[in-house]
Amino acid sequence: MPFKVRRLLLPLALLCVSALLCACGPSNYVRLMYTPNAESVLPKADAPRVTVVAFSDERSTQGIGERRDGTAFMPSSLVTDWVSRSLGEELARLGLQVSYAPTTNTAAGANAPYVATGVIREIWIKETSATSVTATIRLTVTLANQKGIIYSENLSATQERKALPSSSMVEGLVADTLRDVLVPAAKKLYERIQ
Repeated sequence: MPFKVRRLLLPLALLCVSALLCACGPSNYVRLMYTPNAESVLPKADAPRVTVVAFSDERSTQGIGERRDGTAFMPSSLVTDWVSRSLGEELARLGLQVSYAPTTNTAAGANAPYVATGVIREIWIKETSATSVTATIRLTVTLANQKGIIYSENLSATQERKALPSSSMVEGLVADTLRDVLVPAAKKLYERIQ
């Protein structure tokens, strides 16, 4: 093969490999999904009832992270709905009767015996290198009965994945990080309710 042709093919090959790696990388939009680790338990008719109220969002940005190129990771759905419904799924998995309310006033109007809610402090995904992504989630979780707050705690988790980043890897990482926060939170709420 003539030298000129080889010299032109090398940059072209590098460009193709680079394009393929970029195409395999994560999207800027992250689907917010959650699946509990264990099967849900059907609540008994006399199981305690808890209403999960949409968490408030105290984050300063709508983005949920930053890629290496400086662009933002953006959620594909409402972060407050994702966190609240995920907490409800964990509580239902423990055998509680769970309902949802958009506000604490709505929950109070429904005469809910227990109300779980909280504050989203941080949800941040950081693409730290071509093969590393971290996710951090910080929440305040609160449980109240009709007399007032009976439990409140700040909880957080951070996880790192080392692999070629892809959309499914980032989605799995953020879901697993949320699970690291919500599983112990749900157990603590369950203990206070029993």
